[in-house]
Amino acid sequence: MLLRNYNLRVVLSDCNPSSQKVNAIADLSEDISEVLPYLNAVLKGLQYHPEDRFLTVKRKGHVITFWPKQIAITKLEDEREARSVMEELKQIINETFEKRDQIVPLYASRPVPRPLDIYKLLPGKNCKECGEPTCMAFALKLINDETELDRCPLLSEKEYETHRSKLIELLPDAEG
Repeated sequence: MLLRNYNLRVVLSDCNPSSQKVNAIADLSEDISEVLPYLNAVLKGLQYHPEDRFLTVKRKGHVITFWPKQIAITKLEDEREARSVMEELKQIINETFEKRDQIVPLYASRPVPRPLDIYKLLPGKNCKECGEPTCMAFALKLINDETELDRCPLLSEKEYETHRSKLIELLPDAEG
């Protein structure tokens, strides 16, 4: 087990003080630097900077940044959710550490998909069945973790199976 304990603080957003959401900062009892490139591979990180020793991922609507002795989590409802997410992260960190000899570490950031890249993989029918006025609007919401692929019923059809697989590869957190 790499990470044994942490001290969790719930804070209001500095960027948006009127937000109903809170953020959390976990001060870690152990240094998790060693596992960051493995977490980058497992969690499909957005930004990984080995020289600065931090990893940022998007997961279940939260932006999560890992540093050697700290983790920051955004867009939480309350302290209860903060504790739940942090316990899940602790488990992922420890499981990744235990299985690191079976994981190829990733020392680079993944390219962030552009809205047009996502749009080209959508059906392009602007049918509004996803709740959005256009497929481009749906693509933007997918990139910003504001919706899930399952909201587009056409992506469940055999005709779009390959496109759906590519979308999941580009936006792993969008799979509902």
